[in-house]
Amino acid sequence: MCSVQDGDTGGPLQKEKISPGRKCMKCRTENAILITRVNDAFCKACFMVYVTHKFRATIGKSKLVRDGEKVLVAYSGGPSSSCLLHLITEGLSQRAHKKLRFIPGIIFIDESAVLVNLEVDGVAEKDRISELMASMGYPYQTRRLEEAICLDQGQHLPEADLSSLAESDQACVQSTDLAKQNDNLDRARIEIKSLFSSIKSLTAREDMLNRLRQRLLMEVAQVQGYSKVMTGHCGTRLAVNLLSDISQGRGAHVAMDTAFSDTRYPNIMLVRPIRDFSSKEVAMYNSLHGVESVFLPTLTTKTYEGSSIEHLTEAFVTGLQTDYPSTVSNIMRTGEKLSTEKRDGENSHCALCGAPLDTDVGACSALSAVEFSSLISRTRKGKVTTCGDSTTCCGEGDGSCHTKSEGVKKEEVLSVLCYGCRMTVKDMVEPAALPDKLLAQISYRLRRSKMKNDIQDFLLDPENS
Repeated sequence: MCSVQDGDTGGPLQKEKISPGRKCMKCRTENAILITRVNDAFCKACFMVYVTHKFRATIGKSKLVRDGEKVLVAYSGGPSSSCLLHLITEGLSQRAHKKLRFIPGIIFIDESAVLVNLEVDGVAEKDRISELMASMGYPYQTRRLEEAICLDQGQHLPEADLSSLAESDQACVQSTDLAKQNDNLDRARIEIKSLFSSIKSLTAREDMLNRLRQRLLMEVAQVQGYSKVMTGHCGTRLAVNLLSDISQGRGAHVAMDTAFSDTRYPNIMLVRPIRDFSSKEVAMYNSLHGVESVFLPTLTTKTYEGSSIEHLTEAFVTGLQTDYPSTVSNIMRTGEKLSTEKRDGENSHCALCGAPLDTDVGACSALSAVEFSSLISRTRKGKVTTCGDSTTCCGEGDGSCHTKSEGVKKEEVLSVLCYGCRMTVKDMVEPAALPDKLLAQISYRLRRSKMKNDIQDFLLDPENS
């Protein structure tokens, strides 16, 4: 009998906990084959019931996924997303006691544009992922990460191409349109490589990768008519994300990043139905069911423990979990007590991650002190640049400056980002490497905000009108 305590590394356990004659705590008749927690021993049948009930209860309690709703399932080939996909397949099968009623579609995002090892050696693994998705019998698609750049440039791929399901009877896209799309993707691949090469730290690269991946998922879901996006984040991964988010200045948004549902996007909801599963429960479920997963390298594969904040946090949490099996559950319970302040208005959300802005604070705050110190360190004594690269402005202070702007400035980009995204952009050599449409959105918001300030005295107060 094996122990699946989360984070267990095969260390010595008390003899009575792994004795072959121990009975299942649920049915009391069959011999236990695994231990989910310190004293919770299960036989195979009861463990399957336990896991299935936990999954179904998580979806049922929320009452967010309705009958007949189209749900896009994000699949990476890893253990957690493979477990989620198998649970969905079992829930939709005819033999299920209470069938799930939503309509799933599967999406895999190819990140080889920013992962050198995956670009060179990952062809067989990506082919195997396509085979596994096809075997599920649901509509599936493979998208490339650089499509997030294409979409950000306003070059939306047509519905027929976005929903390509690798079926022989689907309509063919015209050769001219296909060639144009390939040219766009090739340019986007170069741009996304340039974007990531301009980011200095591995921590910021991981964060940018997560933001682009999420933007692409939401864009594809919106174009294809999906109202929900399901991800395979288990409790162990979310506990790591919670602590790493706090370490990176995203403490105001950890409730959104770790809760069952993320409602930061207006028309698409992101849900995490296996958030109550530990990583070892996922591993044991896959083992007992024979669920195949595919390993794909990440940005931190074969790097040292402290290469990034998230990688270091993962080592810390899993190491602590070895000696204290309730570590992950305690972190998750603490995270459930947090909440994110909801704000209305187009200028109240981060232009990159979509979360509510947490930088609208008073003058007497730590953020204001940091910004002031940064301003002082950049300003040379006796020389202040106010117009282009010259020491004096060509205007008279009345708006008569004729210096042409060279695009959105770094300070203007930072002004519409949350604190966490500010740290990522500050780590870039030049913010001009950001997606074109993102920069256009930022410029539009800045112009709208300036126009509103200019006519503020002429607007009616809604409270007094």
